[in-house]
Amino acid sequence: MTRVMIVAAFAATLLSSAAYAAATAAPPGATPPAAPTASAPPTAAAKVDYAAECKELSTQWEAAEAANAANAKLGKAKAKANAAEKNCASTKASKQKTGVGQFNAALKLLGVKPTT
Repeated sequence: MTRVMIVAAFAATLLSSAAYAAATAAPPGATPPAAPTASAPPTAAAKVDYAAECKELSTQWEAAEAANAANAKLGKAKAKANAAEKNCASTKASKQKTGVGQFNAALKLLGVKPTT
């Protein structure tokens, strides 16, 4: 009796998994989703030109500094801009990236929205 029950449970499990697979399969005539092609390389992030951003932000800083001569936060902003200029003068991308962030922070202190 126990063997019959085990065989019945096993058969029910097999049949239920086959029924589930048939129910979730695409209907006949439906096109399967396109598989990714092996020849197409994954898209890589574009390399950022931090030196160009530094130059552009430096120009923005000069204009903002002249326009906000009476701003109370000008001293802090100048300190950040001086540090940014030092970092942007480096040839390392990591230092230039830091300089871009510092220029952005200096401009934001003066209430100027950076355009890069």
